[in-house]
Amino acid sequence: MTLRSRCVSLIIIFSLLIVCNVTLLYTFANFDVNYYVKVISMILNLPILALSFFGAIGNYQQCIRWMLSACAILAFASICYYVILKYDLMTKFNSTDKIQTFLSKYGAYAGIIFIIMQFLQVTSIPLPAALTTMAGVALFGFWPTFLYSVVGMMIGSMLAFYLGRKFGVKLIIWLFGKNAYNKYIKITQGKDKVVLTLMFLFPFFPDDLLCIVAGITDMKYWQFFIIMLITRPLNILIMEGAFKGFSAIPLTGYGIPIWIAIIFIALVAVVLAFKFSSKLESTLMSFFNKISSKFTRKEKVENEKIYSKSKSCYDKSNIIK
Repeated sequence: MTLRSRCVSLIIIFSLLIVCNVTLLYTFANFDVNYYVKVISMILNLPILALSFFGAIGNYQQCIRWMLSACAILAFASICYYVILKYDLMTKFNSTDKIQTFLSKYGAYAGIIFIIMQFLQVTSIPLPAALTTMAGVALFGFWPTFLYSVVGMMIGSMLAFYLGRKFGVKLIIWLFGKNAYNKYIKITQGKDKVVLTLMFLFPFFPDDLLCIVAGITDMKYWQFFIIMLITRPLNILIMEGAFKGFSAIPLTGYGIPIWIAIIFIALVAVVLAFKFSSKLESTLMSFFNKISSKFTRKEKVENEKIYSKSKSCYDKSNIIK
C-alpha cells in the first residue's frame, strides 16, 4: 500500500471509531446499560488504534483491512444498539404472544406482514425463526403458516445467497487473500452441500449466515434452490411440529430420556454428514443428473419426432406451384 492509501485508511478508521464512540456515549447517557458493557466498549478502542498504527507503519495490508472491517462493524452495531434500546425492540418481539399481538393489528394484511417478517428474518433481522413460526401457527393455523413461511423464507434465502455470492466472496478475498479463499474452497469441496443441507434442517442454526456461507462456496444457484426447496418446508414442518408436539415433552421424569435421544440423533446425523459427506454428495448429484438426463432425453425424442414429421424444403410436394 502507498503512503497516501495508508493515511486515507487511518482517517476512515478514526472516523468510524468517532461515530461508534459518540453513538455509544449518547446511548449510555440516555439508557440504563450494564457497567461491563460500557467498560468493554471503551477498552476496545485501544487494541484497534494500536493495530491500526502497527499496520500503517509496517505497511501490513491485511491488518489495515481487518481494522477497517472491525470499525465498520462496530459503528453499525452501535447504531443498531441505540435503535433497539430507543424503540424497545427487544421486549416487543421476544415472545410468540407479542409477535402474535403485533401481527393481529394488521387484520386482513397480517399474512403479507408475516411473509415480510419471514423474509427479513432470513436476510437482516436477528429474529429466531422458531418464534415467528410459532406465532404464525397460533394466529393463522398450521398450513397457512407453512405456506407463508415457505414463500418468505425461499425469497429471503435466495437473496442472502446472492449477497454471499456477489459480495461475500469479494469480502473474503479482500480480508484474507485469494490463496486463503482457494484453500477454503478446496477444504469445503465435496462437503459443503451435504453439511449445509443438514444444518438448514435444524432450526437453531442462523439462517441468514448459512445462506451467505453457501454463497461463498462454489455451490451453483440451481443447487442451492433445490436444497432450499427440500429443506425449507421440512424445517418449517419441524418447527411447527415442535410447537405442536415437542412442547408436550416435559423436561423432567420420562421426558429426560426422550430429549437425550433427540439430541443424540441430531449429533449422530451431524457426525455422519461430516464423515460421509463426499459419498452422500456424489450420490445426490448422480440422482439429480439422472433426473435432468431423463428430461433432456425426452425433449430430444420429441424434437426428433417433430423434425421427422416436418417436410423438407427440398421435398417436391412442399414446393408452391
